[in-house]
Amino acid sequence: MTIDAWSGRVRSVDMSAAREQGDCACCKQRKFEYLSGEKTPATAILCGRDAVQIAAPAGGNRIDLRELAGRLRNLRPQHNEFLLRFSVDPLTLTLFSDGRAIVKGTRDPAVARGLYAKYIGA
Repeated sequence: MTIDAWSGRVRSVDMSAAREQGDCACCKQRKFEYLSGEKTPATAILCGRDAVQIAAPAGGNRIDLRELAGRLRNLRPQHNEFLLRFSVDPLTLTLFSDGRAIVKGTRDPAVARGLYAKYIGA
């Protein structure tokens, strides 16, 4: 099904023949790795926000935001128990304790990952 949000047009497309002929992990094998959280994209450009979201690294290790704020004190980070935010002009990085981050001021995933790697780690 496709939905055109601008016009409100809804259209159904019959994909049953393609599903039967192919070997799609979702359609044929019923594996939903992204929905279940087994797989996540490393980055996502946030449409209309001039920002890139970086997914939490695998392993689920929590980040000690207070300790990181101490290491980054020359950048004057703001933090609370939920997030840490600092700017390296013209970019602003907001980091969550699970490792997810949003880098505002770019739509380039490579720039966002570079900032994350430099100040947070790979």
